[in-house]
Amino acid sequence: MALAGVVAMALSGCQAQSSIVPAHRDDPVVVIETASFGEAEIVGHIYGNALVRSGSRVTTRPQSGNRSEVLESVVAGDATFTVGFTGELLRAFDPDATAVEGDEVYAAMMAALPEGVTAADPAPAEDAPVYVVTRTTSETRGLRTMSDLAGRCGEFALGARQEALADRELAAAVGETYDCGFGRRVALGPNPRAVFDALRAGEIGVGLVQSADPVGLPEEIVTLDDDQDAVRAQNLVPVFRKGSLSEDQLSLVNRISGELTTDDVRELLLGVEFGTATPVALANYWLDSHGY
Repeated sequence: MALAGVVAMALSGCQAQSSIVPAHRDDPVVVIETASFGEAEIVGHIYGNALVRSGSRVTTRPQSGNRSEVLESVVAGDATFTVGFTGELLRAFDPDATAVEGDEVYAAMMAALPEGVTAADPAPAEDAPVYVVTRTTSETRGLRTMSDLAGRCGEFALGARQEALADRELAAAVGETYDCGFGRRVALGPNPRAVFDALRAGEIGVGLVQSADPVGLPEEIVTLDDDQDAVRAQNLVPVFRKGSLSEDQLSLVNRISGELTTDDVRELLLGVEFGTATPVALANYWLDSHGY
């Protein structure tokens, strides 16, 4: 999906949801609730509007302020469907879990979900922490992987959003795996471009962003490979009440999960950031582009 396509779609004003009359009256009504931030809204509409287009009955609940409130709604049965991230769900329901890699995190998450709640297939789309440096720093300091930082993190200032710097689990995992304790931690604004600007200006030596941030990596910025798998996988995953989806509905949800990539999410979020399209319009554009 090209950014030009997202912008063109937005300018066209194509923001209406599907007008297909639901045909499968025997299927359960899907009650969707998502947290009130762009990524969850868009992805929730992708799944929900695909179900509507297939003839399912879908209703939406008012959005909650955060992911934990949404999960509580699904656990309580007030909502039947939402979207989350595998690593965050695992941490919420099994704080002592040690799984890090994608398949292991998903399996552990499935085992940890509360009674009556389950999940569909995870998407390739991921929104995980990523450490970055300038290309000059990479070449002059020999930094291509996180292992290259081992024992050297004290030489660098780390810059990131405040909430990323406050993630103690991430700091502990990176610290233990790579013998890494940064010399200084600099809180930057919420826009990931602030991290790139600080790197270019030499205000920080290492930046921390998210893999699905709605910006492409500038040519002069290099990602450090998490070669020892310190960072827990965070794949997008639909979560729902057991028995709330029919076999056909679940098959459709799983099909969408299989096609939803990190690049897709990043480009859709650009539409939200630019203010040129609503989450509904962006979701419908993705569905149209993928033949749903």
